[in-house]
Amino acid sequence: MGKPAKPVAKATPKPRVARPKAADRVAALEATVADLARRVAALEAARPDRGRDAAVSKGVEPNGEALRAAVLAAVGELDVRHRYGGIVPIADVRAELRRGGYADDAAVTAALEALERAWKIDLSVAQSPTQVADRAAGIERPGRGLLYYVARR
Repeated sequence: MGKPAKPVAKATPKPRVARPKAADRVAALEATVADLARRVAALEAARPDRGRDAAVSKGVEPNGEALRAAVLAAVGELDVRHRYGGIVPIADVRAELRRGGYADDAAVTAALEALERAWKIDLSVAQSPTQVADRAAGIERPGRGLLYYVARR
Protein backbone atom coordinates (compact mmCIF):
# COMPACT_ATOMS: atom_id res chain seq x y z
CA MET A 1 0.00 0.00 0.00
CA GLY A 2 1.14 3.39 -0.70
CA LYS A 3 0.85 6.64 1.02
CA PRO A 4 -2.53 8.25 1.19
CA ALA A 5 -3.08 10.93 -1.45
CA LYS A 6 -2.82 14.53 -0.35
CA PRO A 7 -5.98 16.51 -0.63
CA VAL A 8 -5.89 18.85 -3.62
CA ALA A 9 -6.81 22.44 -2.88
CA LYS A 10 -9.14 24.02 -5.32
CA ALA A 11 -7.73 27.04 -7.07
CA THR A 12 -9.71 30.16 -6.52
CA PRO A 13 -10.07 32.27 -9.62
CA LYS A 14 -8.32 35.63 -9.57
CA PRO A 15 -10.64 38.59 -9.52
CA ARG A 16 -10.71 40.35 -12.86
CA VAL A 17 -9.52 43.92 -12.76
CA ALA A 18 -11.39 46.14 -15.15
CA ARG A 19 -8.87 47.79 -17.47
CA PRO A 20 -9.75 51.01 -19.20
CA LYS A 21 -10.36 50.75 -22.89
CA ALA A 22 -7.76 52.10 -25.29
CA ALA A 23 -10.00 55.02 -26.24
CA ASP A 24 -10.38 55.97 -22.57
CA ARG A 25 -6.60 55.87 -22.05
CA VAL A 26 -6.03 58.03 -25.13
CA ALA A 27 -8.63 60.53 -23.95
CA ALA A 28 -6.99 60.70 -20.52
CA LEU A 29 -3.56 61.27 -22.10
CA GLU A 30 -4.93 63.99 -24.37
CA ALA A 31 -6.51 65.74 -21.39
CA THR A 32 -3.19 65.57 -19.52
CA VAL A 33 -1.27 66.99 -22.49
CA ALA A 34 -3.81 69.80 -22.91
CA ASP A 35 -3.49 70.65 -19.21
CA LEU A 36 0.31 70.70 -19.45
CA ALA A 37 0.15 72.92 -22.56
CA ARG A 38 -2.07 75.39 -20.69
CA ARG A 39 0.33 75.42 -17.74
CA VAL A 40 3.38 76.01 -19.98
CA ALA A 41 1.57 78.83 -21.80
CA ALA A 42 0.74 80.44 -18.45
CA LEU A 43 4.38 80.20 -17.34
CA GLU A 44 5.62 81.71 -20.60
CA ALA A 45 3.08 84.53 -20.34
CA ALA A 46 4.28 85.33 -16.80
CA ARG A 47 7.92 85.47 -17.92
CA PRO A 48 9.43 88.97 -17.94
CA ASP A 49 10.11 90.44 -21.36
CA ARG A 50 13.91 90.22 -21.43
CA GLY A 51 15.83 92.18 -23.99
CA ARG A 52 12.86 93.97 -25.46
CA ASP A 53 14.40 97.47 -25.53
CA ALA A 54 17.41 96.61 -27.68
CA ALA A 55 15.39 94.71 -30.24
CA VAL A 56 12.52 97.19 -30.32
CA SER A 57 15.00 99.97 -31.13
CA LYS A 58 15.96 97.90 -34.17
CA GLY A 59 12.30 97.36 -35.02
CA VAL A 60 12.02 93.61 -34.40
CA GLU A 61 10.53 91.51 -31.66
CA PRO A 62 13.40 90.06 -29.54
CA ASN A 63 12.19 86.47 -29.76
CA GLY A 64 10.65 86.92 -33.18
CA GLU A 65 11.26 85.24 -36.47
CA ALA A 66 13.62 88.00 -37.66
CA LEU A 67 16.08 87.39 -34.83
CA ARG A 68 15.96 83.62 -35.31
CA ALA A 69 16.64 84.10 -39.03
CA ALA A 70 19.55 86.42 -38.20
CA VAL A 71 21.00 83.78 -35.86
CA LEU A 72 20.77 81.08 -38.55
CA ALA A 73 22.35 83.39 -41.12
CA ALA A 74 25.17 84.33 -38.75
CA VAL A 75 25.92 80.69 -37.97
CA GLY A 76 26.04 79.83 -41.67
CA GLU A 77 28.23 82.77 -42.60
CA LEU A 78 30.67 82.29 -39.71
CA ASP A 79 31.00 78.61 -40.54
CA VAL A 80 31.92 79.39 -44.14
CA ARG A 81 34.13 82.39 -43.34
CA HIS A 82 36.21 80.74 -40.61
CA ARG A 83 35.97 77.13 -41.85
CA TYR A 84 34.71 75.86 -38.50
CA GLY A 85 33.52 72.59 -39.99
CA GLY A 86 29.92 73.03 -38.86
CA ILE A 87 30.57 73.78 -35.17
CA VAL A 88 30.50 77.54 -34.51
CA PRO A 89 31.32 79.07 -31.10
CA ILE A 90 28.37 80.92 -29.58
CA ALA A 91 30.74 83.77 -28.64
CA ASP A 92 31.40 84.39 -32.34
CA VAL A 93 27.67 84.25 -33.13
CA ARG A 94 26.98 86.85 -30.44
CA ALA A 95 29.77 89.12 -31.76
CA GLU A 96 28.48 88.82 -35.32
CA LEU A 97 24.94 89.67 -34.22
CA ARG A 98 26.21 92.69 -32.24
CA ARG A 99 27.82 93.98 -35.43
CA GLY A 100 24.43 93.50 -37.08
CA GLY A 101 22.63 95.53 -34.43
CA TYR A 102 21.35 92.80 -32.11
CA ALA A 103 23.13 93.84 -28.91
CA ASP A 104 21.00 92.02 -26.36
CA ASP A 105 22.59 88.73 -25.27
CA ALA A 106 19.44 87.58 -23.45
CA ALA A 107 17.40 87.84 -26.65
CA VAL A 108 20.10 85.96 -28.60
CA THR A 109 20.13 83.24 -25.93
CA ALA A 110 16.35 82.96 -26.14
CA ALA A 111 16.55 82.74 -29.94
CA LEU A 112 19.22 80.02 -29.77
CA GLU A 113 17.11 78.01 -27.33
CA ALA A 114 13.99 78.45 -29.49
CA LEU A 115 15.89 77.28 -32.57
CA GLU A 116 17.12 74.22 -30.70
CA ARG A 117 13.57 73.39 -29.56
CA ALA A 118 12.45 73.76 -33.19
CA TRP A 119 15.18 71.29 -34.30
CA LYS A 120 16.89 73.90 -36.50
CA ILE A 121 20.21 73.86 -34.61
CA ASP A 122 22.05 71.82 -32.02
CA LEU A 123 23.69 73.44 -29.01
CA SER A 124 26.79 71.53 -27.95
CA VAL A 125 28.68 71.57 -24.67
CA ALA A 126 32.28 72.62 -24.23
CA GLN A 127 34.26 69.49 -23.41
CA SER A 128 36.62 71.50 -21.26
CA PRO A 129 34.74 74.59 -20.02
CA THR A 130 37.80 75.99 -18.26
CA GLN A 131 39.70 76.18 -21.57
CA VAL A 132 37.19 78.17 -23.65
CA ALA A 133 38.10 81.72 -24.64
CA ASP A 134 34.95 83.47 -23.38
CA ARG A 135 33.02 81.36 -20.89
CA ALA A 136 30.50 84.15 -20.24
CA ALA A 137 29.40 84.01 -23.89
CA GLY A 138 28.21 80.43 -23.43
CA ILE A 139 24.94 79.29 -21.92
CA GLU A 140 25.21 77.55 -18.54
CA ARG A 141 22.59 74.82 -18.12
CA PRO A 142 22.40 72.59 -15.06
CA GLY A 143 22.48 68.99 -16.13
CA ARG A 144 23.93 69.81 -19.54
CA GLY A 145 26.94 71.95 -18.74
CA LEU A 146 28.29 74.94 -20.63
CA LEU A 147 26.62 75.17 -24.03
CA TYR A 148 29.30 76.82 -26.10
CA TYR A 149 28.89 75.69 -29.71
CA VAL A 150 26.08 75.79 -32.24
CA ALA A 151 25.65 73.56 -35.30
CA ARG A 152 22.98 73.83 -37.98
CA ARG A 153 20.92 70.76 -38.70
